[in-house]
Amino acid sequence: MPDLDHVREVLRQFGPTSVIDVLLIAAVIFASLRLLSGTRAITQLRGALVLILLIVLVGRLFDLTVVNFIVENSFTALVIGAAVVFQPEIRRALDRLGRTGIRGMLTQDDYDEVIEAIVVAARRMSHDRHGALIVIERHTGLQDVVDTGVQVDARISADLLTGIFFPNSPLHDMAVIIRGDRVAAAGCVLPLASDLPESDRNLGTRHRAAIGVTEQTDAISVVISEETGGISIAADGVLTHVADDRRLRAMLRHLTMTDAALREQPARVA
Repeated sequence: MPDLDHVREVLRQFGPTSVIDVLLIAAVIFASLRLLSGTRAITQLRGALVLILLIVLVGRLFDLTVVNFIVENSFTALVIGAAVVFQPEIRRALDRLGRTGIRGMLTQDDYDEVIEAIVVAARRMSHDRHGALIVIERHTGLQDVVDTGVQVDARISADLLTGIFFPNSPLHDMAVIIRGDRVAAAGCVLPLASDLPESDRNLGTRHRAAIGVTEQTDAISVVISEETGGISIAADGVLTHVADDRRLRAMLRHLTMTDAALREQPARVA
C-alpha cells in the first residue's frame, strides 16, 4: 500500500515554482530531442542509454559494489562526455539560436531562397561548364566538414556561388556547405562514397564526394560536371541526373520538405 501521508506531503510542496521547474525541464528536453531528431547523434544517444541501462541492471542484479559506486558518482563525467560526443549538434544549435532565436531553433528551415540561389547558380555554371559541388545541411550537423574548409558565413546568393566555383579560384575544387540561408564554408573536404554500383564506378572524385556525404548524413548535394555541364543531385547515397533547372528546382523542393511530408510522399521524384 502506498504511504498516503507521504503523497499528501509531496503534493503540498508542489507549488507554482515546482510547476515552473517541471515546465522548464520539459522544454529543455523537448528542444534537445527536437534538435537531435533525424541525426546520427540520436542513434548514438540511444546506444549510450541502452549501455548505461544495462550496466545499472547488472550492477543492481548482482549487487556489484564497484559498479554501483561508479554509476552513482558518474553524472558529471556523463555530462562532459555528452558535450564532447554531441559537440557538432550543440554548436549548430547555439549558432541557430543566435541567428533566429528560440522560435527559429524549434521550427523548420525555409529553403525557398536557398533553392532559388542554387538553381540560378547551377544554370549559369552548367552553361559555362564550371564544375561545382554544393551541400545543403539539414538535420545532421556538418560542423566537422565545415572545419575542413574556409569559413565564409555569408548570405547565400547565385553570384556568390558562381564566384566561388569560377575556374582557378582558390576554393573552386572542393565543396560549399549551405547552413540555413548562409554559405557556412567553402573549400570543404567531403568523404568519398564507399560502395558504388557497377554503373557508377566511372564517376569522378566530385561526384563520389557528393554521394559520400549523403551516405553518412541527411544532407543534399548538388553537383555540376565540369566535363559535360550536367547537373545531378545526391540524397541518401543515390545520385540522380536532372535534365534542366526546372527539374532541379522541383527535386530540391521535394527533398527539403518537412519530415512529416516526406513520410507521406514517395522517396524520389519520378
